[in-house]
Amino acid sequence: MKSFLLAAILATFTLYNSGSAVAGARGEHIGWQVRQPSRFIVSGVLRQDGTTDVIKPIHSIVTAADSKGAVTAFTDTARRDYPRYTLIATLASPVPAVGTCENNI
Repeated sequence: MKSFLLAAILATFTLYNSGSAVAGARGEHIGWQVRQPSRFIVSGVLRQDGTTDVIKPIHSIVTAADSKGAVTAFTDTARRDYPRYTLIATLASPVPAVGTCENNI
């Protein structure tokens, strides 16, 4: 009799929780999302020092909090990598996030 009572309580508990708000909330939050940092593609135009007609386009993908930070990081890299050039123009555009992954068990 005790085992029957225990089985009945367990079955009732299982049925009750399968339709409860707690079980539904678990289903909504069981998946995971990929958190990606903010990335920007920054393009720039370099002009060779001492000339007016030698230009070089460059670009890079930069991780930064905002477009201003991306341009600052890009400018620092351009100064280091191209010492005889001056950066005369820049453009930063956000790179779209790739997507999410979910586990629908």
